Amino acid sequence: MLNKRWVGAALALAMVAVAGCGASGAGTSGDSNTANSAPGNPSAGSSGSTATITVGTTPLVSSAPIFLAEDLGYWKDLGLDVQLKTYEAAGDIDVATAAGTLDVSATGITASLFNLWASGKKEYIVADKGRIWPGQKFEALVASDKAWNAGVHSVADLKGKRFGNTTAGSTFDYLLGSMLASYNMTLGDVQEVPLHTTSNIAAAVESGQVDAAILPQPAANKELQSGKAHLIAWVDDNVKADLLVIAYSPNFRTHTDAATKFMEGYLRAVQFYNQHVYGNHNADDPDYKKGLDIISKYAKQPADVVKTELIYVDPKAEVDPANIENQLKFYQGAGFVKGDIDVGSMVDDSFLKQAQKQLGGGA
Repeated sequence: MLNKRWVGAALALAMVAVAGCGASGAGTSGDSNTANSAPGNPSAGSSGSTATITVGTTPLVSSAPIFLAEDLGYWKDLGLDVQLKTYEAAGDIDVATAAGTLDVSATGITASLFNLWASGKKEYIVADKGRIWPGQKFEALVASDKAWNAGVHSVADLKGKRFGNTTAGSTFDYLLGSMLASYNMTLGDVQEVPLHTTSNIAAAVESGQVDAAILPQPAANKELQSGKAHLIAWVDDNVKADLLVIAYSPNFRTHTDAATKFMEGYLRAVQFYNQHVYGNHNADDPDYKKGLDIISKYAKQPADVVKTELIYVDPKAEVDPANIENQLKFYQGAGFVKGDIDVGSMVDDSFLKQAQKQLGGGA
């Protein structure tokens, strides 16, 4: 089955070479040693000194609450020295956090995350960082111009078509699989082409080397506006998913004081984000501009582009264990995850509950 679904892998890898970039390893701006960075000293805060905490994140708008908490000084106010380590691939963040190289990860729910847990390399999901949510236009299922002209206009038309993906077991698999299920189809009904990065996927859509793909913002708007891709459906209007989360390393989780303070600062940032940035159309609100400028600085995107990439974050930063369980079952059913995993053991909301209490409920 996998051979059928991944036909054309050689062509896909050639595409990667042409595009000039594959899935990158860890790295920060001006810091080539991120992957080897030692974790911070989270216990230091308990003795009155500053606790140093290392956080792995991607340079994407979807990490907005992380950027806001750091830039607005929420963690500094609590005696925390948070060091952001930028990675290009969420999978690298998961490996580093599970190994204790990082204290905290800003990551996604993927087959890789579940497989790490199953192998004993654990990180604990502690808060929400972003969801696919009705009404927002964050993820678009698109057809290439070539495929559109050949009649690919709906999800049902994807049967037998080439679908551009990053890698097997990615969030794109879950999103596409959920949409296919509404038409009594599975991932086995499409030919998946691994392209490793969103930029490579967009290039493959433009050239017609794949028939369809799911593109997040800002790539979605760019391709749709250029006419090189056509909208089949907004994924957000068809699937609800806890897509992005905050997770703690096993070691950091034992440092209750620092871990709770980190969550308190993060929750304050989520509140700021929801009150002043996400869904805010009041251009006269000075905090709206402040928030956009902060996110723009860290994501290295113009503010007008940032506006299109904002993703829904639960106002209380709470995750939905039932949805995470559904994703696990999907990945298991598709053969991407082996073995039994207790999602209840993966999720630890104790730090978030304490932070909500400190901030008066977190709403």
